[in-house]
Amino acid sequence: MLFFCDGLPAAAQEKNAPLLVVISVDGLRPDYVTAADAHGARIPHLRKFLHDGSYAQGVTGVIPTVTYPSHTTLMTGVWPAKHGILANQTFDPLQKNHEGWYWYAEDIRVPTLWDAASAAGRTTASIQWPVTVGAKITWNIPEIWRAGTSEDAKLLRVVSTPGLLAEGKAAVGEYRGGIDATPESDEVRGKYAVWILGE
Repeated sequence: MLFFCDGLPAAAQEKNAPLLVVISVDGLRPDYVTAADAHGARIPHLRKFLHDGSYAQGVTGVIPTVTYPSHTTLMTGVWPAKHGILANQTFDPLQKNHEGWYWYAEDIRVPTLWDAASAAGRTTASIQWPVTVGAKITWNIPEIWRAGTSEDAKLLRVVSTPGLLAEGKAAVGEYRGGIDATPESDEVRGKYAVWILGE
């Protein structure tokens, strides 16, 4: 999951404002990166982020400590009780939502990092970040699926920034999103991130 801000207005660019990149490796313990040697982890790119960027030694998890509430807290700075994303799946005891998740940004009750970036005149991008369907993100490929089949690609094209997936396919290949969490799909999402950053 990746979120980043770039493209300050011309006047602000003169101040050399840094690029903000937020990378989430869902479920990864911080010490697997910060103490990689102790775990025998050969992670050259993550080590470079540690050396050249900013990081935290750890975070205080929200309750519940699952993906969607946690990632929404990262983007809002407030607890789930305030931002409104209380679980991965919506509360749906009658199954009217057919196992739907909190995919939609309109369910977030407070301002987000992408809202603040937009207000500051920055462009933003998001690749496979939770709760971003319909978010006001400049280049957005949200996380969403319904059937777990090839039909999900049609849904993703409709909810992503218009034309972005077609341009990306021509530049770096077919996007693999939705519920596909294989290493191969992560590699494709990485290629999309590099391509968007280079634009």
